[in-house]
Amino acid sequence: MRKKLKIPYTKERVVLSDVLPYEVPLIFSNRYFYKLLNKRNKAQKNPKFKRDKFKAYAEIENLLFSTAKSSQPFRFKIKHNETDFRELNIIHPNNQKAVSDFYEKYNSLILYYSSISQFSIRKPTEIAKFTFFNDRLHSKNGDNTFEFAQIEENENEYENLKSYFTYQKYSNIHKFYESYQFHRSEKKFNKLIKIDISKCFDSIYTHTISWALFNKTIIKDNIDDSRKTFAGEFDELLQKLNANETNCIVIGPEFSRIFAELILQQIDNDILNKLLSSDTNQSRLIHKRDYEIFRYVDDYFIFYNKEEDKERILKELKLCLKEYKLYLNDNKSISYGKPIITEISQAKQKITDLFNIHLMLIEKEEESFYFSSNNVITRFKSIIKETNIEYKDIMNYSLAVLDNKTKKLVNKWKSIKEEERDEKAQKQFEKGFFEVLDVAFFLYSVEPRVNSTIKVCLIIDKIISFLKKNKSNEYKEPFLTNHKHNIFKKISDEIYQVLQKNKSDKTTQVESLYLLIALNQLGREYRLSPKVLCSYFNIQFEENKITIVNELNYFCIMVLLFYIRNIKIYEPIKVELKKSIFIKFDNKKDFNWKNETELVLTLLDVLSCPYLNDIGRSNKYIFKKSILNLVGITKNHKHLIESEKFWFIKWTDFDFGMELQAKRSQEVY
Repeated sequence: MRKKLKIPYTKERVVLSDVLPYEVPLIFSNRYFYKLLNKRNKAQKNPKFKRDKFKAYAEIENLLFSTAKSSQPFRFKIKHNETDFRELNIIHPNNQKAVSDFYEKYNSLILYYSSISQFSIRKPTEIAKFTFFNDRLHSKNGDNTFEFAQIEENENEYENLKSYFTYQKYSNIHKFYESYQFHRSEKKFNKLIKIDISKCFDSIYTHTISWALFNKTIIKDNIDDSRKTFAGEFDELLQKLNANETNCIVIGPEFSRIFAELILQQIDNDILNKLLSSDTNQSRLIHKRDYEIFRYVDDYFIFYNKEEDKERILKELKLCLKEYKLYLNDNKSISYGKPIITEISQAKQKITDLFNIHLMLIEKEEESFYFSSNNVITRFKSIIKETNIEYKDIMNYSLAVLDNKTKKLVNKWKSIKEEERDEKAQKQFEKGFFEVLDVAFFLYSVEPRVNSTIKVCLIIDKIISFLKKNKSNEYKEPFLTNHKHNIFKKISDEIYQVLQKNKSDKTTQVESLYLLIALNQLGREYRLSPKVLCSYFNIQFEENKITIVNELNYFCIMVLLFYIRNIKIYEPIKVELKKSIFIKFDNKKDFNWKNETELVLTLLDVLSCPYLNDIGRSNKYIFKKSILNLVGITKNHKHLIESEKFWFIKWTDFDFGMELQAKRSQEVY
């Protein structure tokens, strides 16, 4: 029975959906910061609640919300391709709140200015409904699988509303490739060119929001007045949360995509109007008759029939973009003739066929199931060569297919009668899991990115959940111990190889941090040795002397603490890590440290970390209090330390499978 439930509205829900990059580590989220904001609201309205239940209110207020709005975001890097990286940003908690306030004040104008373009196929259309259905579709199943979506698509409702706005028409660009709209345009037009804006988010000048929504000349003549407008306030907000930078916008959060969308909406409109104009040298071009343009964020898809029309469209597009200091990436433009099918679509079809042939549960005379990883890997490389695509273009799809194959393998075992689940059958299924893992880690090793890491982790989680006692197998281990541990060792060896190849540094740490958390799920037998763990984090380990020479960033510190916990063999690492944390604050304590997002996040999660308590001492908060004294917080230490069980890092009661599913649902591209 479907039951519609109401979810109370709070403007602060923006911090759950629109202010963080997708690529943050699995143990990091804003869930508990969101609860803190609601707790703060209650305390401001109820003095008794503040006095009795929020005894560190003054300290938290001073730490988080009394800082200047202009702050330094925490910047971290992820892999973009084999030789390059992207820099993403987490903005200061105070500015996260400022974004939620801005949404509350201006959500109607955001929707209005998002409705101008006829080209855009990913734009906010309304505020997401605060309801969900409590039915089997949205319930967590016994095998830890459940489905929900991060981007709310118009006219659909979900158990977990994960974006502030609903979006039209596509939450993911690959849905457009296979849509009726794409196929309809192919019927009307003979050719397609795909082109994107060069480094769009890096190139956006924040003042251009006012130029787009009003008029460039008028704005330049009325700068002071323009600052009081919606566009002016959006401009100022984007500057302040990015250390007053005007030459780019922070990359990663959804609100940055909305900011860019409002500018690109106006550019779309400018192009449409210029193509409608005519003179003696050129005739009018009418949208949907002479051409059709679709834009997904910063990617343009231009359908046309005549080459001269294409040249004119590209000319006007370049001129309109130039007005806003944006430029096309001509080197990445791709042209298609009929039949209009992208290289990615071709590759997906070939890979689907490949996996169906070589990763089938084939029954043979001597063995029930057969998987051929070597054939898959060889043929997969041929497909990449034949279709002239890059591994990254097809990686998510390929790993998603493997994830589905893993699920089918598990379900196949569950369908076998209990008396037939003998050791021979276990060996056959063990081989099946080995082959899936071989293919998955081969693909991943070629292009280790956050998205593909999450897909690999989903496969790992399905296998681990199947092999361990849990509700789905009636708390009975399905395999004999040796077969289970053979598979666990295979997972451990594959992860170890990736960690050795991709040691933590400025460009690869987030991707491999996911796998370190995955390795933690295997149990104590598969823990990394202190020496190997130090090697991964580039910590010196010589004759049992541990030295952190290079400063670890916030994510590395938190995932390392999460991994070592209170495990005795890692105690020397923790001792050195505490020294490193102390030095991190000592170096910045005199430099307005509360405006640096990384230091604020680090401090809060250090205070809540149960593994940094001084066990066995009468005062278990000695280290935490030393940090607070160092940064000038001298009062109410105990209440501040115990104020929140979690801030941004989920230290305990961590559910790997649920967190992976939640993360998977957040994909945008």
